[in-house]
Order: sequence, then C-alpha cells, then structure tokens
Amino acid sequence: MDTVIKTTWNDIADFAVYCFDVNGFRVQARCGDDARYNAQYQYQFTAADVNLNANPDCTGEIMPVRGSIRIHDKIFDALDSFWVTSFSVTVWPKSDLGIAAGFWNSSEKIQAGMFDIYGGGKPRPDFHSKDYSYPKHASDIEVLTINNRLWGYLSFGNFDRIDRFCTELTEHLIIMVDFDASACWPNDTPPPADIKSHVMGFFLDYLNHFDIILRDSVSEEQLPPLGFYPSRRDEKEIDAEGKTIESRSEAYASESLLKW
Repeated sequence: MDTVIKTTWNDIADFAVYCFDVNGFRVQARCGDDARYNAQYQYQFTAADVNLNANPDCTGEIMPVRGSIRIHDKIFDALDSFWVTSFSVTVWPKSDLGIAAGFWNSSEKIQAGMFDIYGGGKPRPDFHSKDYSYPKHASDIEVLTINNRLWGYLSFGNFDRIDRFCTELTEHLIIMVDFDASACWPNDTPPPADIKSHVMGFFLDYLNHFDIILRDSVSEEQLPPLGFYPSRRDEKEIDAEGKTIESRSEAYASESLLKW
C-alpha cells in the first residue's frame, strides 16, 4: 500500500493547556479544546498501610485529561480527517500496578518497572491473540531522555495499538501518557513503517511540550497557573486611554495565580 505522509501538524505550543498539581509537582499537558478534563486540578497521594490514596476525592489512579488531537496541519482537515490520535494522561500509584516502590533513576530500573506491569513478559489472557503485540523482554522497552527527564516507551495491542510513555514523579507515583493513532492506518494491519514514523514524531513533539515542574524548584510567579486554557486566544482590546484591556483568559490566569 502506498501512503502519503503529511509531515506537519499544528504547533503543539498553541494547543489548549490543562495544568494541575500532584504531590509537589506542577504538570502542564497540551490537549484539544474539546478535551475531557477533571476540574479539581489539585491531587495529593498519601502513603497508607496497604497502598496509596488520593485525597480528598479520589482513590487509586486518576485520569486528569483525555481526548483526541489532530496530528496534521489544518489545511489538510477536509481531505485527511482520519489523521487523529486519542490520548490520555494518568497518574498511577506504583502499588496499584503491582510495582515495588523505589526510584526509577536509571534506564534499567524504568525497563524493569514497566516490564513488571505486563507480568514479566506474560501476555494478559483477556487481550491475547495471534496478532497481539507486547514486550516480551525488559529490553523491548525503549528509554528516552526528553527535557532532561527519563521516559520509558512501549507499544502493545492488536492492530489498534497503544503507544505508552511513562515517567516517574516520586518513588510511589508515575505518569502514564497513552496514544492510540490506529485511525491513521487500515484496521486489519499493523501500522506501516512510514505511518509509524510519522505518528512517533508527533508523540515525541507532544512530550517535548509536556511540562513537569517541581514546585519547590521555582518561585510561585514562575509556575504556570492551574486550570484549563483553550487554544483560542482573545483579541487585545484598547480602552479610551490607549491601554490594553486584559483578555478573559489572562484575567482567569491572574485569578489563578492570586490563589497561590
């Protein structure tokens, strides 16, 4: 099958932004304007005797934001509407995944930790088929350095394959970013190499704009404000004295900063 790959997509820096706090980290994820998100914005996981609990409203993992994103330039929307990836951002206690607590401070530890999620290379029987792909060895998990942070990467599933990236927050918590770009290729075949290369370029660009900031490492004024900020920006208005009127999004951001 011949494929024509569009190598451009909308500038990820201009996407909508969802910003939340978890255990001393400020996390900023890019998303579409129609993303489904949790308006709580602040989470604190605390160690318990058996596992970790998120207070005040959640236990176990949380999924702050999820949705779908077009992965090509707007000018191609009418012709190539199938160039879409769904995505989700999840914060997991390691205990909920059956992973021992401890820091992922090397490639080997990330590979071992992510490999343990899949039962040491054993396929999950409820998903297993002759076309099911999963990591069979710890070395099947690739480790990437993005913005001075280690991320583990693996791909699993049938032809509707999930591309998963994980990074550690604390010795007890990881962040998992999942993509499903299977709408970009026929549903009865694995992704062709040229399409896989294209969508991987998008995934890595997305993670390059995925901000994880230790709150104590910067001043409060330098932290991005909590909240959801659509990509559509208000036009600047000028008052009778020639001064710029603060936009609604800027006003909302200012209010958020004042709360901290």
